[in-house]
Formats: sequence, C-alpha cells, structure tokens
Amino acid sequence: MRCHLTGALAVHVNSSPPLPRQTEEQVSAMLSEAGRIVSRMKTPQSTLTALLDRLRQNLSALKRDEIRERLKREVSAALTANRIPPGMIDTITMVFVNLLMEGSDLPCVQPGDSIILYLKCGSVLILLRLRGMVLSGVLLRLFSEVIKQFIRSRSRIQLLIRTEDYDFSLNFLRIVAGKSVCRLLYCAQQGSKYRYHPSLPFPLSAPAHSFPFPSPSLSSPPLPCPPLPLEVGPLNPAKGSGGTL
Repeated sequence: MRCHLTGALAVHVNSSPPLPRQTEEQVSAMLSEAGRIVSRMKTPQSTLTALLDRLRQNLSALKRDEIRERLKREVSAALTANRIPPGMIDTITMVFVNLLMEGSDLPCVQPGDSIILYLKCGSVLILLRLRGMVLSGVLLRLFSEVIKQFIRSRSRIQLLIRTEDYDFSLNFLRIVAGKSVCRLLYCAQQGSKYRYHPSLPFPLSAPAHSFPFPSPSLSSPPLPCPPLPLEVGPLNPAKGSGGTL
C-alpha cells in the first residue's frame, strides 16, 4: 500500500535493540487493523463522527476533555468488539484518540527498515499539529507504550521524520490547498518567542532543530511557528522537547 501518495506523513519508529522482523510485521498488522476499525466508525450518523464535528467548534478545555473521554469509550469498545488483543486495547485507544483530537488518523502501518507509520494529513495545519506531537514527545510516548506492551520489554524507542517525507507531504498539501495556505507557513523569531509574521518567506530547507512546539486545538487560529525541522531524530529529554524513552 503506497500510503505516501495521499500526502500522509511517514514517521519511522526505530527500536534499540532492533525488533525482529516478525515482531515488526505483527505490530504493523495490529495497528493497521486498528486503523481500519476506527476508519469504519466514521459513518455519517455515527457517534464518533458527531464527536469529531463538535471538536471543530470553539470549545472550552473542559468540553474538549469530555469529548476526549467519550472518544476513549467509543474507540475502546470498537477495538474490543473487533478482537484487538485485550492487553493492547488501552494503549492503542490512546494512540487513536490523540490523533483524532488533532484531526489526524493512522490509515496504514508498514514494516520496513523500521515500523513506518503513515499519519493522515488533511491540511497543512494538521501537518503542523502532527509535527508538534512529535517534537513535544507525545507521539513518541504513545507509540512507545504500544510497542513495549506488545514485546513486554523496555526497549529504547525513537521516532524519525525524514526530510524528503516531510517535504513531500508539505508540498502535496500546499498544492491541494492553493497559494492561500502559504500565509500559514510564515513566521519570525523575536527574542526567545516566535510570532506570526505574514511578510517573511517560509524556509523549505531549514536545519534540524529541537524545540518545544505546543499542538493547537482544532478550534484555534493558526499558531506562530519556528522554522521547520525537516529531519527529526531523537530529541533531548533534558531540554523538555521529547526524546527516546
């Protein structure tokens, strides 16, 4: 399945020591099946669709937390009914709930040189949110818990976004959205804070950086952004921006 053709962002999950090929295939198959289960829940009249529609509104933090809890119940029940291993239900539920809250999904997972997650990006803003989940360490923690629960050992897990994969997704989404999306991608640095600035060009070949980047809510306006780190390796936990677990 060539998921990258949809503009999905490829995120590589590396483990130290490396996982056996059979284990990578089993984890990939389990997450792919979970992704299909969640996708089938998105029917026009479903509870899941209604909850996701509510997330597009300007909600308070309390209301968003309530929706998160309801999403957990819906996803967990669907995974249980479709025979995802009982011991994996909680960790996989948290993966999909967090992705759904940010407008994303996991349509495909493939074994390769590592486990490759293809995260659905419906817009440039969602791509920025996913980048924020990587740099904040949220995505690393979620998938680390899944893998460690599956193999029942304490491996070191690393997430990697390759420059060419990020560029492909970004350029695909820019073409689909048209020129108006470019204003979202402009930013400037003032002192130690980043602020939105509509007159500066967006650096497509920025050097790799490690910095915290909070993920905005679906109802938030576009946030200021620092230059994109087009290649993200293991981040330094001491700096509070993510890392290997």
